[in-house]
Amino acid sequence: MPTWEDLYDRLDIQSSTPDAEVVASGDTSVSFLDVGQGDAVLICQDGEFCLIDAGTSDSEEQLLRSLEGAGVERLKYVVMTHPHSDHIGGMEAVLEAFPTDTLILPDLDGLEEQSAMLERTLQAAEEYGIAQVQATTGATYLLGGGQLEVLLAPTPEEAGDNLNNLSLCLRFTAGSFCFVDTGDAESEVEEQLVQRYWYGLDADLFKAGHHGSNTSNTEDFLSILDPEIVVASCGLDNDYGHPHAEVVERVENIGAAFYRTDLDGTVTVVSHDGTMQVDCTAWDDQQSDQAA
Repeated sequence: MPTWEDLYDRLDIQSSTPDAEVVASGDTSVSFLDVGQGDAVLICQDGEFCLIDAGTSDSEEQLLRSLEGAGVERLKYVVMTHPHSDHIGGMEAVLEAFPTDTLILPDLDGLEEQSAMLERTLQAAEEYGIAQVQATTGATYLLGGGQLEVLLAPTPEEAGDNLNNLSLCLRFTAGSFCFVDTGDAESEVEEQLVQRYWYGLDADLFKAGHHGSNTSNTEDFLSILDPEIVVASCGLDNDYGHPHAEVVERVENIGAAFYRTDLDGTVTVVSHDGTMQVDCTAWDDQQSDQAA
């Protein structure tokens, strides 16, 4: 049977599936999967995989192809930053398709029955015997020789009516490499992170908060993070105007390279020997960008 990539080649259709050889080529890789107006981030460390969020239900098939194309056979962790549909739309399908060790969850107290999609996801985890763990601030999870740390795990009471602010804020470190993902957390949560960690927040790589919205990615937060690379996960011509022009300007002002899945396709950042190399599926040739 032909693979999906074979079919794409025959039909001359651009694929957003990451290349398994690229994913495995460095010490660490972080792939921002092209799932339209949603989030799905795949971390690979020493042959072990962690998926943070799972896009929309419309992107479910693309997400599964992307994970397969990246070389995933088993997921050590699947992380739900918060239960919005653009972050958990494909999660049930992922849990059904790939053996998964642990599902890491935010504090969902009182929220489980408010969303059929969330309820189905939790039922799938139970059906397949996947451990469910509620994240807490300061908790750490080992992935290969790296570590995923929960910088902040807000409660529903703290988030109030804004579920974006329930987002788990995460930091992955391996050697000297550091990646920060704050889900859709908005400026109030970013301020909490600044107050708690101050300049201990510095990162090499940052997933733009809330798809590059100006409700997140404040000047203070970006300047303290001081990343070399920022990636926005967003859909082409989306209704929200993400990423917002103000955020793109803020990223430019701190001197970081900016990539976006709506234009660049799946963006894979590979860290090796203190350097980062970027590969994007939308590029026509085999070019890659390299940052010191």
